[in-house]
Amino acid sequence: MRRRHLSIALATLPFAPSAWAQSEEWPTKSVRIVCPFTPGGSQDNIARRLGVKLTDLLGQSFLIDNRTGAGGSIAADNVAKSPPDGYSVLLGGIGSHALVPNLYAKPPYNAATDLEPAAWIGTQPNLLACQPGFPHDTPQKLITAAKAEPGKYQYGSSGVGTSPSLTMELFKQKTGVDMTFISYRGAAAAAADVLAGHIPMCIANVDSLMGQVSAGKLKPIATTGAKRSEALPNTPTLAEAGFPDLVVTSWSMWAVPAGTPAKIKDKLRAATDHALQSPDVIASMKAGGFEPGTMSMAEVDAFIVAERKRWGEVIRAAGIKPQ
Repeated sequence: MRRRHLSIALATLPFAPSAWAQSEEWPTKSVRIVCPFTPGGSQDNIARRLGVKLTDLLGQSFLIDNRTGAGGSIAADNVAKSPPDGYSVLLGGIGSHALVPNLYAKPPYNAATDLEPAAWIGTQPNLLACQPGFPHDTPQKLITAAKAEPGKYQYGSSGVGTSPSLTMELFKQKTGVDMTFISYRGAAAAAADVLAGHIPMCIANVDSLMGQVSAGKLKPIATTGAKRSEALPNTPTLAEAGFPDLVVTSWSMWAVPAGTPAKIKDKLRAATDHALQSPDVIASMKAGGFEPGTMSMAEVDAFIVAERKRWGEVIRAAGIKPQ
């Protein structure tokens, strides 16, 4: 009921945002959005788009604080150890809440107890793309070629233990193929080596490769969502190729330190839900392959538990260790 009341109040914000923002105690000063990703990347773009909207809706600045490294654990640990007062918000997701707990024997924070989900943002599939002249440019062709010549075909992604690299580990486990992983510091570096002809393929969040795909410099092989991406409607999914277990998304949410008052989380959630209904936000996110959405916090909690279990199994089967 509380969420419904807040949503109704927020519906009036386009007409009087500052008056509504001043009617509640939080926020009374700038809010720090701690982003585990480098500026200009797909997840950073999401944080910035929403930060602008939240600034307009809540009357205080939402400022991006990029703290990269260690699979998102540096950013997550920073927020986990911040005061639970609503002024430090993590752009959390698959890395901070599902991968880090499985990759590190002793993570610096406990994702299940030190952080609390505050608002669901949405999901983005990964995209496997290749050089335009690469002959094995469909999932079926690639699987056939990789089985015929194990280890021959290389692919790049943004580091060990990231969502894109683990997508390919899952791909190899489910299809029985053997391909060679080349680790890069980021999606841009992996794509650059594909463009230069050093490796034939790379995988990254859709948003990270859209520029090269739109320019015809990279050719999509498949996306990893449950349905085709609106940004790439002519590109099939791996599920369409006969692998329903290969639905993978990089998901995003706001998370706050454990013990943050419910009224602050409710207000942040209501404002985020309102921002995600804005036509310009929707258009901007979907252009990059991101699907904004909503979930109840109970649904988010159950989803995180399932993701943590799923990727733990993949990581252990592949014998992956953090670098």
